[in-house]
Amino acid sequence: MRIGIDIDDTLTDIREQLNNAAFEYAKTLNKKVENENIEINDVYNDGNIYQKIFDFSYEELKHFLGTIQESITNNAIPRKDCVEIIKKLHDEGNEIYIITARDSEFHEDPYKQSMNWLNKNDIYFDKLIVNARNKKKICLDENIDILIDDSISNCKNVITGGISAIMIANNDIVEKDNINCFKNWIDIYNYLHECKGD
Repeated sequence: MRIGIDIDDTLTDIREQLNNAAFEYAKTLNKKVENENIEINDVYNDGNIYQKIFDFSYEELKHFLGTIQESITNNAIPRKDCVEIIKKLHDEGNEIYIITARDSEFHEDPYKQSMNWLNKNDIYFDKLIVNARNKKKICLDENIDILIDDSISNCKNVITGGISAIMIANNDIVEKDNINCFKNWIDIYNYLHECKGD
């Protein structure tokens, strides 16, 4: 099986830290911040949600994503069990494709940034793909069998292309819009084995 895996909030769990940083950055810019408890979910992987919530200019958004977010992602630790599970999936004959929306618009070198983080954290992969805002197209082009991602829109989109999807959730969601959701990598591994009939 060829498995596509996102990085941010899939191999890591940085959403809360990133949201807090966005609020703090907005305050330094004297942006009007009405509700610090709002959940921020960048469903389209383009930073647009930060512009909508905080009224960031393009240059402010670029600084936030290219400097502040990059510092957080570079220092993030992998989710519990994901390193071991991915190695196990590889050892069982699966191909691991890391597919991230980190792109050249907001990051100086998203490939090098992602490669460095993956290597530093001993995460096995066969191929790394960056600039993947349209994950459906990437998954079709690369013959991906299943995508593991934290974004509901990415999961729904790849399903329309006949590709299976698993959403890793940061809350108590068990299933959303008929997409299988799991809160940890052990459950993801068990589900993948059920799919293969092992």
